[in-house]
Amino acid sequence: MTGSKGIADVLRGLIDTMPVLAWLLVVLAAVMGIFLAGYAMVRVYQANASGDGTAGNWIVAAIIGSAMTCGTILIAQFSYYFAD
Repeated sequence: MTGSKGIADVLRGLIDTMPVLAWLLVVLAAVMGIFLAGYAMVRVYQANASGDGTAGNWIVAAIIGSAMTCGTILIAQFSYYFAD
């Protein structure tokens, strides 16, 4: 019964999967930011079409979604400088 792994083997396996998990996190954050910005722009259009005066709130939401996307992409590009 030598099938058990030591803690060093478990940690080594976890460290090996970190670049993949970080890449998935970056992609998910960028997609979420793009979705939020798009949704906010649709809501701006609806607010302007109905004339209820809430378009300003959705413009701020679009800016936040765009900033999330840009920030995520910049962090991802910056992190590649430190990757092996």
